Amino acid sequence: MNLLYRTIIILFLLLDFKNYAQQNPQFSQYLQNPLVLNPAIAGAEDFLDITLGYRNQWTGFEGAPKTGTLSFHAPMGMLTDQRSNNGSHSGIGAFVYGDNTGPINQSGYYLSYAYHLQTSEDWFVSLGTFVGASQFSFNANDVALIDNPNDILVQNISNTNFDMSFGLYVYSKDLFFGIAANQVLDQEIPFDLQNGILTTGKQNRNYNFLIGSRIKADRDWVIIPSGVLRSVANTPVQWDISVKAEYQNRLWGGISYRNEESVYALVGFRVWDSFSVGYSYDYPISKFRNNQSGSHEIVLSYRIFGGNNKCGCAVNSL
Repeated sequence: MNLLYRTIIILFLLLDFKNYAQQNPQFSQYLQNPLVLNPAIAGAEDFLDITLGYRNQWTGFEGAPKTGTLSFHAPMGMLTDQRSNNGSHSGIGAFVYGDNTGPINQSGYYLSYAYHLQTSEDWFVSLGTFVGASQFSFNANDVALIDNPNDILVQNISNTNFDMSFGLYVYSKDLFFGIAANQVLDQEIPFDLQNGILTTGKQNRNYNFLIGSRIKADRDWVIIPSGVLRSVANTPVQWDISVKAEYQNRLWGGISYRNEESVYALVGFRVWDSFSVGYSYDYPISKFRNNQSGSHEIVLSYRIFGGNNKCGCAVNSL
């Protein structure tokens, strides 16, 4: 463990981690795996979607975040073989993630439900929720301190909490936007016991806002501008803005900017109608750019289509 990494760990322990730690995983390909942002997206379109994602952030920086995700979602009508008469329908799904940052491990296990109300011929409004558990752990064996190897501040932590998220999603085949609130219970995490006093941190409530549009350029090409904004208490607001071009719903490529952190490119392709592969690379522009070689993310998705649009869903809302 190098000196820089040790310094970061010590700072993490000395500062209140509820204000400074990366509490939620970060993703560049949020349009390829939108359920990670908002539970109200579950069942938005007429297919069962199974998505596997992996992100290696800040490559070359010891102890940098590595995140894996697995999710699925589908409209209820597809699973029960019953078509919605008016387009309004329910969606269900599940989402699991694991995030490792040096000695810090976080994971979450959630079930999702969303109700999609068709408000006009083209528009839907959805409300959804995640219900599950989040786990936080700190492995003191992965920390090496120089001056005081037996520092009382450095000890193992393991804590599991009930967790909930809520989301609103409004969409048509041409425009979509939504907002989600995560970790709404503000659960506390005990991490130190000194002189009989228990010190705690908190899984702070956080929010994200997604907006985007599908602009049909011609018969083959669709341009998809989008943006996402993330807000956590006591930390700066982070936002991404992206433009993606999609050819015949088979090939796509795009470029994005994340404020004060990175510029990233993404590419992808679809095999047959069901299987797709997406890759993104984040080029760092922050003051720590010389200590890393960027971030890599890959997303694999498999879709099982229901046929005849049994849910009355919007087509290609993302």
